[in-house]
Amino acid sequence: MFAKTFRRAAWVLMASLSSGCFVEASSEPPPPLVVDRPPGRLTLRWSVDEVKDPNVCIMGQASDIDIVVVTSSGGDLIGEFQAPCSAFSTTVSTLLPGTYRATARLLDGGEARTTAVPIDAFTIVENSNLIVDIDFPADSFH
Repeated sequence: MFAKTFRRAAWVLMASLSSGCFVEASSEPPPPLVVDRPPGRLTLRWSVDEVKDPNVCIMGQASDIDIVVVTSSGGDLIGEFQAPCSAFSTTVSTLLPGTYRATARLLDGGEARTTAVPIDAFTIVENSNLIVDIDFPADSFH
């Protein structure tokens, strides 16, 4: 009887080893669960002296808009985004939910053509699109 029980135990052990299954125990706590929150979008629409005409970009020698987004405390740079001045609208689609501040200025060949226009604190919500309108007044040009 002992031999029969021993053979059965050996067979079960060999079967479990050959199946590649194993259990590992650890005293370490499991890693925290990471939940990906979908980003939201910021659509910035601008005008130049309250006009949306590509000719005003040409007359003002402004080829691009430069948008700098920072955390609401102003401490951390989130990103810098550019678009053609004549588009008068661009969307930043990579902002995680949270509160931010931003500035925008018009550029020509990387050189500032206007003073920075501040964009007050705004909150991005996941899967949403926040639309913000700004204007570059005539006296903002250098």
